[in-house]
Amino acid sequence: MTQKKVAIITILTLVLSMTFTILNPTLALTNEDQKQKAETLLKILDNGNISILEAFRKLDAQNITLSNAETKYDEGLKHVEEARRLVNEENFGEASIEAVEAMQKFEDTLKILEAASPVEPTETEVTAEDAISLKANITRAIEYAERLENLTAQARTKGYNTPAIETTLSEVKQHLEKAARELRTLNLDGAAEELLLAKTLLDELKQPFDKLTNLVKASNTEKYLEAAEIRVSVTKANITLSATLTPEAKEDAITALNNSEASLANARDSIEDNNVDEAIEDLEEAKKWEEESNRAISALAGTPTQVAPTTDSVTRAETTSSITASN
Repeated sequence: MTQKKVAIITILTLVLSMTFTILNPTLALTNEDQKQKAETLLKILDNGNISILEAFRKLDAQNITLSNAETKYDEGLKHVEEARRLVNEENFGEASIEAVEAMQKFEDTLKILEAASPVEPTETEVTAEDAISLKANITRAIEYAERLENLTAQARTKGYNTPAIETTLSEVKQHLEKAARELRTLNLDGAAEELLLAKTLLDELKQPFDKLTNLVKASNTEKYLEAAEIRVSVTKANITLSATLTPEAKEDAITALNNSEASLANARDSIEDNNVDEAIEDLEEAKKWEEESNRAISALAGTPTQVAPTTDSVTRAETTSSITASN
Protein backbone atom coordinates (compact mmCIF):
# COMPACT_ATOMS: atom_id res chain seq x y z
CA MET A 1 0.00 0.00 0.00
CA THR A 2 1.43 3.40 -0.96
CA GLN A 3 2.12 6.22 1.47
CA LYS A 4 -0.66 8.32 -0.08
CA LYS A 5 -3.24 5.54 0.32
CA VAL A 6 -2.26 5.12 3.97
CA ALA A 7 -2.66 8.85 4.47
CA ILE A 8 -6.11 8.83 2.87
CA ILE A 9 -7.32 5.92 5.01
CA THR A 10 -5.92 7.50 8.19
CA ILE A 11 -7.57 10.82 7.50
CA LEU A 12 -10.90 9.24 6.58
CA THR A 13 -10.98 7.11 9.72
CA LEU A 14 -10.18 9.98 12.03
CA VAL A 15 -12.51 12.36 10.22
CA LEU A 16 -15.44 10.00 10.66
CA SER A 17 -14.72 9.36 14.32
CA MET A 18 -14.09 12.99 15.19
CA THR A 19 -17.02 14.27 13.12
CA PHE A 20 -19.38 11.93 14.88
CA THR A 21 -18.17 13.16 18.27
CA ILE A 22 -18.23 16.83 17.36
CA LEU A 23 -21.59 16.91 15.63
CA ASN A 24 -23.44 14.57 17.96
CA PRO A 25 -25.44 16.95 20.19
CA THR A 26 -26.22 14.22 22.70
CA LEU A 27 -22.63 14.08 23.87
CA ALA A 28 -21.72 16.55 26.58
CA LEU A 29 -18.12 17.71 26.10
CA THR A 30 -16.15 19.75 28.55
CA ASN A 31 -14.13 22.70 27.35
CA GLU A 32 -10.94 20.70 27.91
CA ASP A 33 -12.32 17.83 25.82
CA GLN A 34 -13.15 20.21 22.98
CA LYS A 35 -9.68 21.73 23.17
CA GLN A 36 -8.03 18.31 23.02
CA LYS A 37 -10.13 17.26 20.01
CA ALA A 38 -9.39 20.47 18.14
CA GLU A 39 -5.66 20.18 18.76
CA THR A 40 -5.71 16.49 17.76
CA LEU A 41 -7.46 17.34 14.51
CA LEU A 42 -4.85 20.01 13.77
CA LYS A 43 -2.05 17.47 14.32
CA ILE A 44 -3.76 15.07 11.93
CA LEU A 45 -3.97 17.87 9.39
CA ASP A 46 -0.25 18.56 9.77
CA ASN A 47 0.54 14.92 8.94
CA GLY A 48 -1.89 14.98 6.01
CA ASN A 49 -0.27 18.15 4.74
CA ILE A 50 3.14 16.41 4.68
CA SER A 51 1.71 13.56 2.57
CA ILE A 52 0.12 16.01 0.15
CA LEU A 53 3.29 18.06 -0.28
CA GLU A 54 5.28 14.86 -0.94
CA ALA A 55 2.74 13.78 -3.57
CA PHE A 56 2.92 17.21 -5.23
CA ARG A 57 6.73 17.01 -5.21
CA LYS A 58 6.75 13.65 -6.99
CA LEU A 59 4.35 14.87 -9.65
CA ASP A 60 6.35 18.08 -10.13
CA ALA A 61 9.44 15.96 -10.76
CA GLN A 62 7.52 14.39 -13.67
CA ASN A 63 6.27 17.79 -14.89
CA ILE A 64 2.67 16.93 -13.93
CA THR A 65 0.54 19.87 -12.81
CA LEU A 66 -3.00 19.43 -11.43
CA SER A 67 -4.74 22.75 -10.97
CA ASN A 68 -7.88 21.14 -9.49
CA ALA A 69 -5.80 19.44 -6.80
CA GLU A 70 -4.03 22.71 -6.03
CA THR A 71 -7.38 24.47 -5.70
CA LYS A 72 -8.69 21.87 -3.25
CA TYR A 73 -5.45 22.03 -1.32
CA ASP A 74 -5.58 25.84 -1.04
CA GLU A 75 -9.16 25.63 0.20
CA GLY A 76 -8.06 23.11 2.83
CA LEU A 77 -5.24 25.39 3.99
CA LYS A 78 -7.73 28.25 4.48
CA HIS A 79 -9.83 26.03 6.75
CA VAL A 80 -6.68 25.04 8.67
CA GLU A 81 -5.77 28.69 9.18
CA GLU A 82 -9.30 29.44 10.37
CA ALA A 83 -9.22 26.48 12.76
CA ARG A 84 -5.94 27.69 14.27
CA ARG A 85 -7.37 31.18 14.70
CA LEU A 86 -10.42 29.79 16.49
CA VAL A 87 -8.22 27.66 18.75
CA ASN A 88 -6.25 30.76 19.70
CA GLU A 89 -9.57 32.39 20.58
CA GLU A 90 -10.45 29.27 22.58
CA ASN A 91 -13.47 28.62 20.38
CA PHE A 92 -12.64 24.94 20.22
CA GLY A 93 -15.98 23.66 18.94
CA GLU A 94 -15.96 25.88 15.85
CA ALA A 95 -12.25 25.17 15.40
CA SER A 96 -12.98 21.43 15.22
CA ILE A 97 -15.64 22.00 12.59
CA GLU A 98 -13.18 24.04 10.50
CA ALA A 99 -10.59 21.30 10.94
CA VAL A 100 -13.04 18.69 9.66
CA GLU A 101 -13.72 20.89 6.60
CA ALA A 102 -9.98 21.10 6.03
CA MET A 103 -9.73 17.32 6.25
CA GLN A 104 -12.39 16.93 3.60
CA LYS A 105 -10.48 19.26 1.25
CA PHE A 106 -7.22 17.40 1.96
CA GLU A 107 -8.98 14.11 1.26
CA ASP A 108 -10.25 15.42 -2.09
CA THR A 109 -6.74 16.63 -2.91
CA LEU A 110 -5.17 13.27 -2.13
CA LYS A 111 -7.73 11.43 -4.25
CA ILE A 112 -6.95 13.63 -7.25
CA LEU A 113 -3.21 13.18 -6.76
CA GLU A 114 -3.58 9.42 -6.31
CA ALA A 115 -5.58 9.12 -9.54
CA ALA A 116 -2.96 11.09 -11.47
CA SER A 117 0.08 9.30 -10.06
CA PRO A 118 1.73 6.68 -12.30
CA VAL A 119 0.51 3.20 -11.49
CA GLU A 120 3.10 1.16 -9.64
CA PRO A 121 3.95 -2.05 -11.48
CA THR A 122 2.58 -5.29 -10.08
CA GLU A 123 4.86 -8.11 -8.97
CA THR A 124 3.99 -9.98 -12.17
CA GLU A 125 4.92 -6.98 -14.30
CA VAL A 126 8.22 -6.55 -12.46
CA THR A 127 9.00 -10.24 -12.98
CA ALA A 128 8.16 -9.95 -16.67
CA GLU A 129 10.43 -6.92 -17.10
CA ASP A 130 13.29 -8.69 -15.32
CA ALA A 131 12.78 -11.78 -17.50
CA ILE A 132 12.81 -9.69 -20.68
CA SER A 133 16.01 -7.94 -19.58
CA LEU A 134 17.67 -11.26 -18.75
CA LYS A 135 16.59 -12.71 -22.08
CA ALA A 136 18.15 -9.79 -23.94
CA ASN A 137 21.42 -10.09 -21.98
CA ILE A 138 21.62 -13.85 -22.52
CA THR A 139 20.94 -13.42 -26.24
CA ARG A 140 23.70 -10.80 -26.56
CA ALA A 141 26.14 -13.04 -24.70
CA ILE A 142 25.28 -15.99 -26.96
CA GLU A 143 25.79 -13.89 -30.09
CA TYR A 144 29.13 -12.61 -28.79
CA ALA A 145 30.30 -16.12 -27.90
CA GLU A 146 29.33 -17.31 -31.39
CA ARG A 147 31.41 -14.54 -32.97
CA LEU A 148 34.38 -15.59 -30.86
CA GLU A 149 33.86 -19.21 -31.89
CA ASN A 150 33.91 -18.21 -35.56
CA LEU A 151 37.09 -16.18 -35.10
CA THR A 152 38.70 -19.06 -33.22
CA ALA A 153 37.82 -21.50 -35.99
CA GLN A 154 39.37 -19.17 -38.58
CA ALA A 155 42.52 -18.79 -36.50
CA ARG A 156 42.77 -22.57 -36.04
CA THR A 157 42.64 -23.16 -39.80
CA LYS A 158 45.55 -20.74 -40.16
CA GLY A 159 47.63 -22.76 -37.73
CA TYR A 160 47.27 -20.72 -34.55
CA ASN A 161 47.17 -22.37 -31.11
CA THR A 162 43.53 -22.19 -29.96
CA PRO A 163 42.70 -25.25 -27.73
CA ALA A 164 42.65 -23.26 -24.46
CA ILE A 165 40.32 -20.67 -25.96
CA GLU A 166 38.06 -23.37 -27.38
CA THR A 167 37.81 -25.06 -23.96
CA THR A 168 36.79 -21.82 -22.26
CA LEU A 169 34.26 -21.03 -24.99
CA SER A 170 32.74 -24.49 -24.47
CA GLU A 171 32.28 -23.68 -20.77
CA VAL A 172 30.73 -20.34 -21.69
CA LYS A 173 28.27 -22.05 -23.98
CA GLN A 174 27.26 -24.50 -21.24
CA HIS A 175 26.56 -21.70 -18.75
CA LEU A 176 24.53 -19.77 -21.31
CA GLU A 177 22.47 -22.86 -22.14
CA LYS A 178 21.78 -23.34 -18.42
CA ALA A 179 20.85 -19.68 -18.11
CA ALA A 180 18.34 -20.05 -20.94
CA ARG A 181 16.83 -23.15 -19.29
CA GLU A 182 16.52 -21.43 -15.92
CA LEU A 183 14.88 -18.45 -17.60
CA ARG A 184 12.29 -20.68 -19.27
CA THR A 185 11.23 -21.90 -15.81
CA LEU A 186 11.25 -18.28 -14.53
CA ASN A 187 14.08 -19.04 -12.12
CA LEU A 188 15.46 -15.56 -12.60
CA ASP A 189 18.08 -15.84 -9.85
CA GLY A 190 19.43 -19.07 -11.35
CA ALA A 191 19.47 -17.58 -14.84
CA ALA A 192 21.26 -14.46 -13.62
CA GLU A 193 23.87 -16.56 -11.81
CA GLU A 194 24.62 -18.67 -14.89
CA LEU A 195 24.80 -15.55 -17.05
CA LEU A 196 27.27 -13.98 -14.62
CA LEU A 197 29.50 -17.08 -14.77
CA ALA A 198 29.45 -16.94 -18.57
CA LYS A 199 30.31 -13.24 -18.62
CA THR A 200 33.16 -13.80 -16.17
CA LEU A 201 34.69 -16.41 -18.49
CA LEU A 202 34.21 -14.12 -21.50
CA ASP A 203 36.05 -11.36 -19.64
CA GLU A 204 38.90 -13.79 -18.97
CA LEU A 205 39.11 -14.46 -22.70
CA LYS A 206 39.67 -10.82 -23.59
CA GLN A 207 43.45 -10.86 -23.17
CA PRO A 208 44.15 -14.11 -25.09
CA PHE A 209 41.74 -13.02 -27.82
CA ASP A 210 43.40 -9.63 -28.14
CA LYS A 211 46.72 -11.42 -28.50
CA LEU A 212 45.31 -13.81 -31.09
CA THR A 213 43.68 -10.97 -33.02
CA ASN A 214 46.95 -9.05 -33.12
CA LEU A 215 48.79 -12.12 -34.40
CA VAL A 216 46.24 -12.64 -37.16
CA LYS A 217 46.28 -8.96 -38.03
CA ALA A 218 50.08 -8.95 -38.21
CA SER A 219 50.07 -12.06 -40.40
CA ASN A 220 47.50 -10.64 -42.81
CA THR A 221 49.28 -7.31 -42.91
CA GLU A 222 52.60 -8.96 -43.79
CA LYS A 223 50.94 -10.99 -46.54
CA TYR A 224 49.44 -7.85 -47.99
CA LEU A 225 52.82 -6.12 -47.77
CA GLU A 226 54.55 -8.94 -49.64
CA ALA A 227 51.89 -8.84 -52.39
CA ALA A 228 52.17 -5.05 -52.63
CA GLU A 229 55.97 -5.15 -52.93
CA ILE A 230 55.74 -7.63 -55.81
CA ARG A 231 52.95 -5.66 -57.45
CA VAL A 232 54.84 -2.33 -57.37
CA SER A 233 58.04 -3.93 -58.64
CA VAL A 234 56.27 -5.60 -61.56
CA THR A 235 54.36 -2.42 -62.41
CA LYS A 236 57.55 -0.34 -62.46
CA ALA A 237 59.15 -2.82 -64.83
CA ASN A 238 56.12 -2.77 -67.15
CA ILE A 239 56.04 1.03 -67.21
CA THR A 240 59.77 1.23 -67.93
CA LEU A 241 59.48 -1.22 -70.86
CA SER A 242 56.27 0.29 -72.24
CA ALA A 243 56.58 1.54 -75.83
CA THR A 244 53.31 3.46 -75.78
CA LEU A 245 53.73 5.71 -72.73
CA THR A 246 55.19 9.18 -73.12
CA PRO A 247 58.38 10.04 -71.21
CA GLU A 248 56.37 12.45 -69.05
CA ALA A 249 53.83 9.75 -68.18
CA LYS A 250 56.60 7.29 -67.35
CA GLU A 251 58.40 9.80 -65.12
CA ASP A 252 55.27 10.74 -63.16
CA ALA A 253 54.18 7.11 -62.77
CA ILE A 254 57.63 5.90 -61.70
CA THR A 255 57.97 8.78 -59.20
CA ALA A 256 54.64 7.80 -57.62
CA LEU A 257 55.71 4.16 -57.44
CA ASN A 258 59.04 5.14 -55.84
CA ASN A 259 57.03 6.90 -53.14
CA SER A 260 54.89 3.78 -52.80
CA GLU A 261 58.03 1.66 -52.33
CA ALA A 262 59.23 4.05 -49.61
CA SER A 263 55.91 3.66 -47.76
CA LEU A 264 56.15 -0.12 -48.11
CA ALA A 265 59.64 -0.06 -46.62
CA ASN A 266 58.30 1.94 -43.67
CA ALA A 267 55.51 -0.62 -43.28
CA ARG A 268 58.03 -3.47 -43.11
CA ASP A 269 60.01 -1.61 -40.44
CA SER A 270 56.79 -1.12 -38.43
CA ILE A 271 55.93 -4.82 -38.66
CA GLU A 272 59.41 -5.76 -37.45
CA ASP A 273 58.83 -3.41 -34.49
CA ASN A 274 55.47 -5.16 -33.83
CA ASN A 275 53.62 -1.92 -34.58
CA VAL A 276 50.91 -3.30 -36.85
CA ASP A 277 48.68 -0.22 -36.74
CA GLU A 278 51.44 2.01 -38.10
CA ALA A 279 52.26 -0.61 -40.71
CA ILE A 280 48.64 -0.53 -41.90
CA GLU A 281 48.79 3.27 -42.18
CA ASP A 282 51.99 2.98 -44.27
CA LEU A 283 50.31 0.40 -46.51
CA GLU A 284 47.37 2.71 -47.04
CA GLU A 285 49.79 5.45 -48.00
CA ALA A 286 51.59 3.10 -50.39
CA LYS A 287 48.28 2.20 -52.03
CA LYS A 288 47.48 5.89 -52.56
CA TRP A 289 50.77 6.32 -54.43
CA GLU A 290 49.94 3.31 -56.58
CA GLU A 291 46.63 4.94 -57.44
CA GLU A 292 48.49 8.17 -58.21
CA SER A 293 50.73 6.22 -60.61
CA ASN A 294 47.68 4.79 -62.37
CA ARG A 295 46.17 8.26 -62.70
CA ALA A 296 49.39 9.59 -64.22
CA ILE A 297 49.29 6.83 -66.82
CA SER A 298 45.61 7.32 -67.54
CA ALA A 299 45.99 11.06 -67.95
CA LEU A 300 48.92 10.99 -70.36
CA ALA A 301 48.93 7.58 -72.07
CA GLY A 302 47.14 7.07 -75.36
CA THR A 303 46.08 3.51 -74.48
CA PRO A 304 46.46 2.97 -70.71
CA THR A 305 45.11 -0.56 -70.90
CA GLN A 306 48.48 -1.61 -72.43
CA VAL A 307 49.92 -1.38 -68.91
CA ALA A 308 47.43 -4.01 -67.77
CA PRO A 309 49.74 -5.81 -65.30
CA THR A 310 49.44 -2.81 -62.94
CA THR A 311 45.66 -3.12 -62.66
CA ASP A 312 45.76 -6.92 -62.65
CA SER A 313 48.28 -6.95 -59.83
CA VAL A 314 46.15 -4.72 -57.65
CA THR A 315 43.05 -6.83 -58.27
CA ARG A 316 44.78 -10.11 -57.44
CA ALA A 317 46.32 -8.74 -54.25
CA GLU A 318 43.06 -7.24 -53.02
CA THR A 319 41.25 -10.50 -53.74
CA THR A 320 43.70 -12.75 -51.94
CA SER A 321 44.70 -10.53 -49.01
CA SER A 322 43.01 -7.46 -47.56
CA ILE A 323 44.02 -5.13 -44.76
CA THR A 324 40.47 -4.38 -43.77
CA ALA A 325 39.57 -8.08 -43.66
CA SER A 326 42.07 -8.58 -40.87
CA ASN A 327 40.57 -5.85 -38.60
